[in-house]
Amino acid sequence: MNFSSNKSTAIVKYQPKKSAIHRVHALDKTLAGLTKNYFGIDLAELPNMTDQQLSEYTDRVFAMKRLIDVLPILESHFKTLIEGQVQYEQFVANIQKDAAAAAKKIDQQILNVFLVGKNYQQHIRMMGEKTANGVRLIDAEGRSALTLERMDFQTALQIVARRHQSKASQIQEKIPRMERREALSEEARKEREERKDLLTNGSRSSHKKGFWQSVGDWFSGGR
Repeated sequence: MNFSSNKSTAIVKYQPKKSAIHRVHALDKTLAGLTKNYFGIDLAELPNMTDQQLSEYTDRVFAMKRLIDVLPILESHFKTLIEGQVQYEQFVANIQKDAAAAAKKIDQQILNVFLVGKNYQQHIRMMGEKTANGVRLIDAEGRSALTLERMDFQTALQIVARRHQSKASQIQEKIPRMERREALSEEARKEREERKDLLTNGSRSSHKKGFWQSVGDWFSGGR
């Protein structure tokens, strides 16, 4: 409140309306305004109020007394409501905090499982590739073994054929060899006979044979 000599803040000069009550001098406009604003009491108009208007203050007094009677109860109730609201807010905040922390853990587990699943899928693809490569390798080895087996079989057939040809040639060569051996044997026999005859009968024995004896020797094979 300004206590300077400014006329605007000086004590209000009371301009009473038609009232029997003498004007009051100890009335400050600012303080009177506070009284009216804070408490609903209009000190400036108080002398001019009718009984009906004044009775409103009485009604307010009775209402305030009833309120004062229940203020301790209301205070307790209101404190309970306020403290309860605070605790409820704290409860909700704690639950949300715990839920967020738990959700992070769950999300991490979901991520871990997702990565494990992806890794297993990669493992399955790798196993499939290895299986396909293994099957192709087995097939290649099988084809190679089959080719070698066929080659070995063909070679065996060729060997058998060559052996057959060689055996056949040997068999076929037996006749000329036999004929040569027989010819040589006959020649040797004749030489032995001639030698025997020469040694037995002398050098003239070969001239003693007649024509018919020689013919007989030819038909008899010289025996």
